[in-house]
Amino acid sequence: MARQIEDQEYDFLQGRRQVADFVESIYNDPQLNKQAKALIKAKYPGLQIPDYDLENKIEARFAQEKQARDAEETKKRRAAEDEQWKQKRKSTQDQYGFTEDAMKRLEKMMVERNIGDYEAGAALMAQKEPKTTEPTHDSHYWRHEKQDGFNEIAKDPEGWARNEILKSIRADQAKGER
Repeated sequence: MARQIEDQEYDFLQGRRQVADFVESIYNDPQLNKQAKALIKAKYPGLQIPDYDLENKIEARFAQEKQARDAEETKKRRAAEDEQWKQKRKSTQDQYGFTEDAMKRLEKMMVERNIGDYEAGAALMAQKEPKTTEPTHDSHYWRHEKQDGFNEIAKDPEGWARNEILKSIRADQAKGER
């Protein structure tokens, strides 16, 4: 049974059909359908679009797993970098004989001067702040008796000098004979 409609209602229905044709072509386009479904979901969040919803759940799960893997890799990398940093710090401290206080000063200087290498920083610090030498004597005395040959010289200084002169003369004569 055919129904009569007015021209105004007919124009309205034609416009709706035209919009539906545009939307359907976008909705069924493989390159654009995900974006179209996302727009529909944004406008009507309660609407169920089974393939879109399932795809989003799978992508969210994959993203969550990737984030967990990335976090674990980052944790391992940071642990390795931290261990390498500790080894460099320890080897520099041992090589240059720096105390913990000296290492703190070294690290402060490295930050201030933007030096990223312990070896370079330690070399600069060792040059700027040379290590004091340890005294080789234990008091204000010279301790001549500890020197090699001192006892021989002290027993007979003239005899020792005579022997040294004769040794030199013989050595010169031996050189001349060659």
